[in-house]
Amino acid sequence: MNHSKHSGKALFPVFIIIFLGLCVYLYLPNGQSQQNTMQMQPTKVQVHTVEQQQRAVSVDGIGSSRANQAIFIKSAQSDYVDDIYFDDGEQVKAEQLLVQLRDTEEKLRVKELEANLSEVERQLNRLTELARSQAAAKSLLEEQRAKFEATQAQLEAAKTKLAEMQVRAPFAGTLGKRMISKGAFVSNSTEITTLDDLSVIKVDFNVPEKYLAQLRVGMSVRARSDAYPARTFNGKVTHVSSRVDMNTRSVPISASFTNKEALLRPGMLLNTILELKTYEALLVPEKAIIPRQDKHFVFQVVDGIAQEVEVKVDKRYDGWVGISSGLQAGAQVVTEGVIKIRSGSPVNAQESEQ
Repeated sequence: MNHSKHSGKALFPVFIIIFLGLCVYLYLPNGQSQQNTMQMQPTKVQVHTVEQQQRAVSVDGIGSSRANQAIFIKSAQSDYVDDIYFDDGEQVKAEQLLVQLRDTEEKLRVKELEANLSEVERQLNRLTELARSQAAAKSLLEEQRAKFEATQAQLEAAKTKLAEMQVRAPFAGTLGKRMISKGAFVSNSTEITTLDDLSVIKVDFNVPEKYLAQLRVGMSVRARSDAYPARTFNGKVTHVSSRVDMNTRSVPISASFTNKEALLRPGMLLNTILELKTYEALLVPEKAIIPRQDKHFVFQVVDGIAQEVEVKVDKRYDGWVGISSGLQAGAQVVTEGVIKIRSGSPVNAQESEQ
């Protein structure tokens, strides 16, 4: 009996220790958790300030370039070459003399007709005076007038042929390789050289027919070439085909580009971007979007705390996303460090360079 009482007294301190341990277990971790939360270091993240921006809705394509004007220079007459007045690749002005053909015969023919016309005109003036007093002279006057007009027409034709013995540039541009030599005989089929007007370069490309209703002359076009990877060339649509290509189901388009620096050349392959329209919306970087099933979220930073916000995505443009609801202009969204945080996490926000 005394042994039982002694055992009960011995167990009492043990119950007290267990009770105190239970209190520590129940309450102390919670206190430490709160203390740890208070001492939690903010996570470094990069943010982007949302703003209303414009983006062009565009269609990419591949086009071939051609000169504004391009011809083969040929002679209208056939004869031997007396002189050549140009070099390979020379820049020439409109009506600049390029080639002189042998024109001795043509000059003599003009001189002869000028003398004939002078005599016919003298006879016409004499008959005109006689017709005023003699009725019989009127019929002779009409014959002489017809002869005068015929001789005059012959003289004009001879002068035209004489002028065609000189080959001139029909417009300003850049000449190609000289393909004849002095003393050579040329005909109207002989290619003398080429002439290209490079002041404007035209680019032909195709656009899918689904965009046909949006196509207009004057729309902006950008082009890039592998020859100049750091350059972008800006032009305008100058022609929209009235037909759709049945094989490709696309619409042929032509655009013109000012070429003051002569960087673009005919025959180049260019990557084109046709701007169909301008889209205005709140834009955020695509990497800020967190997809979850059929919904989209972003982390918005408010007073140093990241809050998860559901947003509605409208359209996507080259790494950017248009937001139709869920955010307002001026809001800061996390773009870097998204996987390190959760809603309610304190953050140290730094503006990212976009």
